[in-house]
Amino acid sequence: MSGLTDLQVKALMELEYNFPLTSADPYADVASSLGVDEGTLLQELRLLRSRGVLKRVGFYYNFRSQGKDAALVALSAEDVDAVAKATAVDPLVTHSYLRDDPDYNVWIVVKRDNMDEIIKAAEELARVGRASRHVVLTSVRTYKLSVKYDLVRGVSRAGRYAVVPPRAPRPEALGVSPKLPEALRSLPLEPRPYSAAAKLSGLSEEEVVRLIPRLLEAGVLLDPGAAVDGESIGFKENGMVVMEPSGSPEELCEAAARSEYSTHVVLRSSIPEGAWRYPCYAMIHAVRRDLVEEVARIIARDAGAKSYRIIYSIRDLKPGVVR
Repeated sequence: MSGLTDLQVKALMELEYNFPLTSADPYADVASSLGVDEGTLLQELRLLRSRGVLKRVGFYYNFRSQGKDAALVALSAEDVDAVAKATAVDPLVTHSYLRDDPDYNVWIVVKRDNMDEIIKAAEELARVGRASRHVVLTSVRTYKLSVKYDLVRGVSRAGRYAVVPPRAPRPEALGVSPKLPEALRSLPLEPRPYSAAAKLSGLSEEEVVRLIPRLLEAGVLLDPGAAVDGESIGFKENGMVVMEPSGSPEELCEAAARSEYSTHVVLRSSIPEGAWRYPCYAMIHAVRRDLVEEVARIIARDAGAKSYRIIYSIRDLKPGVVR
């Protein structure tokens, strides 16, 4: 798999799909399961990080638990490079792609404190990119988030903790400092990696480990384990599957989220209303386009979509973002 050794493939797969949640030293547990010592595993992980393959080991901190709102902004932009420059310096833009859609060529995930601010940001991006038109696709609900890459099958496959609760509290509501989930986003590649998060939050390592399942269940934390840069290891095809419902949009998204191959399923509404007829989104990543098309066909069929389209990424306008 794109220059990875057998040990590296096994290590990434184990950290993606079987990350230990109840151990103060998860790297030691993973190393034991692979039949190597912890130092060897950490050396390989540091090498993968230096090569840009491994983005981080840790957890996704739910933007809703941070009091943020989010939307997917689609532009029909004339000046794509200008949009790329604008999004590169915006810390609340987490995705920015040139895609092959005939109506909108630039697709950007924008996060702000409220929807009014997102609409203003979209208008500014449209101005910068000299867009003839744009649409704001609000995030009504995220049903699933688990961006994992199956290095054996060559297609994305969600992990065990993929379902996103409909309402995620702020960590303070659970009696937890927001410093803790922030610190858990990216764990150091060192033995006993929770020690730094424990110091920042004023807790013991054991308390941190005990809190993690609770934060996952509440939806404050999501998608534990390794976050991999798929493109660097051959997952060149990134397909955004947009689906039109034959009945309830909510039921369509729920069904799409049940597929093991959908990594990110979101229900969206459009501003202006009625400007876009596909409210349900699912992401698929693969080493070949025919795999994306096969999986998209299965997801849309099993979910009961009236129609669907696959919108492929052509260029990442904000590469290297650790989400």
